[in-house]
Amino acid sequence: ALRDRGVNAGYFKPVGILPHKAGDRLIDEDATFVAGLLGLGDAPEDICPVVLDEDELHHVLTGSDVDAMARIEAAYRRVHEGKDMVVCEGLGEIWQGRFLRTSGADVIQQLDLKALLVAKFAGARLLDDIAYVKDALRAKLLGVIFNMVPDNRVSVVENEYKPYLYGQGIATYGVILSDKRLLAMTVAEIAEALNGTYVCGQEHGQRVVESYVIGAMSPEHALRYFQREERKAVIVGGDRAELIIAALETPTSVVILTGGFVPSPAILRRAEELGVPMLSVPTDTVTAADGVRRLFGRLRINDAAKIRIIASMINERVDVSRLIADLRT
Repeated sequence: ALRDRGVNAGYFKPVGILPHKAGDRLIDEDATFVAGLLGLGDAPEDICPVVLDEDELHHVLTGSDVDAMARIEAAYRRVHEGKDMVVCEGLGEIWQGRFLRTSGADVIQQLDLKALLVAKFAGARLLDDIAYVKDALRAKLLGVIFNMVPDNRVSVVENEYKPYLYGQGIATYGVILSDKRLLAMTVAEIAEALNGTYVCGQEHGQRVVESYVIGAMSPEHALRYFQREERKAVIVGGDRAELIIAALETPTSVVILTGGFVPSPAILRRAEELGVPMLSVPTDTVTAADGVRRLFGRLRINDAAKIRIIASMINERVDVSRLIADLRT
């Protein structure tokens, strides 16, 4: 969106939490993907100078780590060179990274940055979060973009939240709607995250999963319950044959079998016929469901199609021209 308006913009992620080895270098997976997609020529270790893995944490906790903020400052200067603006991506919360003195608030203060809060919609309690960030950043906070707002809550945000925040001196630059496609992941990604083993259907590993349901109800209620969601993962005990069969008879992307159980050959044949992959995981249903919930709770920017969706939403729902003007003042 910035480039479309003639701004020579760079990208910077001070702290990464998705470590990935590239030869002898430790890089952040998402940051490297975004930089490659945007065609940025900066070195990966400059785009994301601090990547947290077990070794880095050990160095920090034992007092042998070099100054992380010094690394961030030096890398930021290199990335900013020759550019009009640099978009700096923070972690999920403004306080994350505080033990390293590299939280969002720390970086904003140290690098003298202006801040834009992208706030995931969470009802009225989100106003508490925004007020907290305003108190922490004061004049550094330009304003807010509401993100992942359900269709039925847009009116409240537009007609109540925005005017209220304006009265508190906080600008609203956009209201972005919720879109399941952005949180979607593949069966293969779920299998990797849960350490799952394919019981059948591994060839369907790239199938998209947009939601999940937990099979913990009585068999007579299962079919109606499973029919509510499409392109879903069904998490169910591997010994719950009736629930597994019900899941297979509805639009299901994958069945996650918990407890290390494998269903009968008849059920496996039916899954093969319908082209529904099945994953077996060693954990119980509650633990597996918690793992899937965490996966769906975080947007992974690792797909060019998702980037295009995000770009379109920003152009449609965010006042980018006003934001650029405010950044330049």
